[in-house]
Amino acid sequence: MRRSLPAAVTTAAVALLLAGCTDADAPARADAPPSPGPAASRQPALAVPRAAEVLLPETSGTGSEQLPRFTPPGKAYTVYADCSGTGSVTLVDRSADGGRHPVHCDGATTVGVVHTPREPQHLAVQVTEGPATWRLTVVSGAQDQ
Repeated sequence: MRRSLPAAVTTAAVALLLAGCTDADAPARADAPPSPGPAASRQPALAVPRAAEVLLPETSGTGSEQLPRFTPPGKAYTVYADCSGTGSVTLVDRSADGGRHPVHCDGATTVGVVHTPREPQHLAVQVTEGPATWRLTVVSGAQDQ
C-alpha cells in the first residue's frame, strides 16, 4: 500500500501542474488566433482592448513582408506591434504619401494611432540591419492605452 501512495501523489501533482498551465485565467483578447505550434505559443498575444474590432489579425514574421490590405470603417486605426532581435523593424505605409514608423525592439509594445480617410490601407513590415522577429495587429479606431 505504501508503493501506491507515492504513485497517486505523483499523478495528482502532474494533473495539478497541467491544469495550472492553461490560459483560462488569461485576459480576454479581441482575437484569439489558433496556436501555431509549441515555439510560438510560448509568447502571449499582443494585448489589445477586449471590445476592439480587429482589422488585421495578429501577424508575425522574421523578414520584410507586405501585409494584407484592410479598410478601416472610421477615420483612424491603431497598430500594436513588438519585435525582438538586433535588426531594425519599420512599419511602412505603401501609399503614395505614406510614412515610415519604427517599431522598437526593446521588449515593450509599440502602439500607434493612424488617422486616415476611409480607404484601403497598404502596409508593409521592413526588417533591416540584422535579424528580428516581429508581430503586429491592427484594430479599428483610436484606442486608449
